[in-house]
Amino acid sequence: MKQNNKMRTYLGVALIALLAIALTAACAPPASQPASGIQASEVWARAAKAGEMKSDASSDTGMAMGSMNSAVYMLLTNSGDSSDRLLSAAADVAGAVEIHETRMEGDVMHMQQLTDGIEIPANGQVELKPGGLHVMLIDLTRDLNPGETFPVTLQFEQAGAVTVEAEVRQP
Repeated sequence: MKQNNKMRTYLGVALIALLAIALTAACAPPASQPASGIQASEVWARAAKAGEMKSDASSDTGMAMGSMNSAVYMLLTNSGDSSDRLLSAAADVAGAVEIHETRMEGDVMHMQQLTDGIEIPANGQVELKPGGLHVMLIDLTRDLNPGETFPVTLQFEQAGAVTVEAEVRQP
């Protein structure tokens, strides 16, 4: 009789544990779908060598004489039901990283830091591309050679930190 009670107790505990595992799995997002709804694709950075400067603002490089700069481009997709905002970015290949836009003022192209970041609309996309929105890499700490990759951490208002790999390309 005592053995039957022990067996029932063990079976009851096992059943409760299995039920708890099943409920936890049912509440988790699918592995292929990020919990945040934000995805970055086609992430690439402009190649840059020491001493290579471009004075033309449309190239998204060459902010100050003697410094090496580059830019990172990508497609940001928000599959979530609410908008999110790219607030900042970080990469160990640069002394500073800023979010910028390039825009025309009359006949002159200007680059400007976006201190409020970039809004990614719900169920929408924003393209960061040459001559437009981009992540600016200021004072590179090393050369960026075509074919190399390096991590860039994007900080979103809702999604938090998202780390992506940028492939260095020759424009």
